[in-house]
Amino acid sequence: DILFFWVARMVMMGMVLTGKVPFSHVFLHAMVRDAHGRKMSKSLGNVIDPLDVIQGIKLEQLQARLDAGNLDPKEVVRAKDSQKKDFPDGIPECGTDALRFALCAYTSQGRDINLDVLRVEGYRHFCNKLWNATKFAMANLEGYTPGPLPAKSELKSQDRYIL
Repeated sequence: DILFFWVARMVMMGMVLTGKVPFSHVFLHAMVRDAHGRKMSKSLGNVIDPLDVIQGIKLEQLQARLDAGNLDPKEVVRAKDSQKKDFPDGIPECGTDALRFALCAYTSQGRDINLDVLRVEGYRHFCNKLWNATKFAMANLEGYTPGPLPAKSELKSQDRYIL
């Protein structure tokens, strides 16, 4: 609801300060929610830092952030319980590729993204399988020379798309 006003303010301030429109396109993405479908919010203590998903973090470190924040003590207890239930061993290291793959896969499902770290971890395993399959193929295709491609008119539509 407020995105229009934010964009309008940025355009007006850019024009006043620089004399130019600061950007010509505005890209909007789905709302990222926690695994239970709740809006991620600092006041709820359910925000997941993307760097934590990429690099991994222990539960104790996650909970130390809650203590250092400005949440109400009752909310801190509730958020810690939720973290302990959702991430009993912390957030596993998933890597950049798995997080990107997961976010791309989530966008095809609809308007909101219920970010489940276990699903991101599953995509990490999938990316690892792709990497290992590529290494295997490259190791076994040494010296292989592919034959000539058929004429473009003889290819199926999916083959033309890939090529």
